[in-house]
Amino acid sequence: MSTLLAPTQSPPEASLDSGTRTAAPAPRNVDERGGAVATGDPPATAISASRLGKCYHVYEKPADRLKQALLRWRRQYYKDFWALRDVSFSVPAGQSIGIIGRNGSGKSTILQIIAGVLAPTTGSVTIAGRVNALLELGAGFNPEFTGRENVAMSGAIQGYTSAQMETLIPRIAAFADIGDFFDQPMKTYSSGMYVRVAFAAAVMMKPDVLVVDEALAVGDIFFQQKCMRHMRDELAGVTKLIVTHDMGSIASLCDRCLVMHKGRLVFDGSPAEAIEFYTKMVHTEEFQKALPIGKRVSPSAPVSSSDGPRGFLDSRVAADAWIDVDQESRGGAGEVTIERVAVTDRRGARLATARPGDRFIAWFLVRSDTPKKDLIFGASLIDRTGTSICGDNSLSRPGHPVEFSSAGRYLVRMEYEWPRLQPATYTVTFGCGEGNDPLCHVIQCWAHNVAAIAGISPDLPIHGVFTNPLREFDVVAIDDGTLPTGNGGGVGTS
Repeated sequence: MSTLLAPTQSPPEASLDSGTRTAAPAPRNVDERGGAVATGDPPATAISASRLGKCYHVYEKPADRLKQALLRWRRQYYKDFWALRDVSFSVPAGQSIGIIGRNGSGKSTILQIIAGVLAPTTGSVTIAGRVNALLELGAGFNPEFTGRENVAMSGAIQGYTSAQMETLIPRIAAFADIGDFFDQPMKTYSSGMYVRVAFAAAVMMKPDVLVVDEALAVGDIFFQQKCMRHMRDELAGVTKLIVTHDMGSIASLCDRCLVMHKGRLVFDGSPAEAIEFYTKMVHTEEFQKALPIGKRVSPSAPVSSSDGPRGFLDSRVAADAWIDVDQESRGGAGEVTIERVAVTDRRGARLATARPGDRFIAWFLVRSDTPKKDLIFGASLIDRTGTSICGDNSLSRPGHPVEFSSAGRYLVRMEYEWPRLQPATYTVTFGCGEGNDPLCHVIQCWAHNVAAIAGISPDLPIHGVFTNPLREFDVVAIDDGTLPTGNGGGVGTS
């Protein structure tokens, strides 16, 4: 169940740093593998935040700081900037929460308050158990110390004994996998080596609450995969708060997702719903803001079944196949609006199921408020986590650019072949853009997840998300004299 949150006003008279943060560490032991375990029953709620606010004083020039210190009784020499306003949420123990939003929306500020780095200006937050945080690359590490020494110091700060750290440090070194550099000063490390040690230390000293701010995006692809597996499997019972711009990580790691916007919590729901909400919000804000003054328009209301060129539509698409696109499903600049969509077979009947190789047609009924050039149309399939699995747009086919010579309604037809996807239900997102680049262009209108198709595969096994068909296969017997040479030249004599 998702929640769309309406903003409320924080008390303007609140003084700085009058909020509270309470941490209640649980008694902890170390198990036979060196991992920390809590004693007693775990709390039902790991994090409870109530009306959190964080305000900063912003000065126009350095001299105003001195004036404020000496002459504050005369007038105020700063402006208030609220990085957070009236944010409330709770996290059950063991749940994984993603936090997404644009830069400056308050995501990192929330994590810093939970980690104890910042004090809230208003409101309160209560954390049950021990918190480990990955907020900034190498934060808390002394660059003059070795990786081993920094890990030992971090463990001591968290209350681990020397005997417990003797068990944990070899596991941390093995996970970080930086070889002899583990015993070298960290000032000699690359950024990837830094995050390897920081992440290994945070997850191997198994916390009650793990806070991660963009740390999963650092390091090579193999280490990122290793971190994802560890977060998903080994830390399954740990409460996690993850801030990232990687929507794939949110979809695969999180049970729930919060969307932040300009310091406020505006959405709380499943990862798939949150990703859709965030995408629509960004498209609308970014591309409507980019329109020239006087050109901004409001998206139109859905057309009724009696609107449009009836004979032209009825000859191609069954009446029950059309889906009206409501305001909540749209995002983008809005000069071209997708009003109605359909997904059909070649006969025009509504497509409910599809198997590999089936042809399906995506229909758009769009309205343009002005003549347009360089329009792009496309569709993509979205899985249950909100991840875009595949898609294509009109730039990949001859006939571009698409041009609307005048304002009015237009019918767009796009034919695709159903790929060899894992059997599941997929939604279809329809899009209209403007430009000449297939990936970077103005989003005029996206209609998010407005149709659903059940993908089936009764006769073909599907390997992974989709199958890449094997085209050739050979087996030959060879002897030691014809082993591969290793020089890239194939099989030959050594």
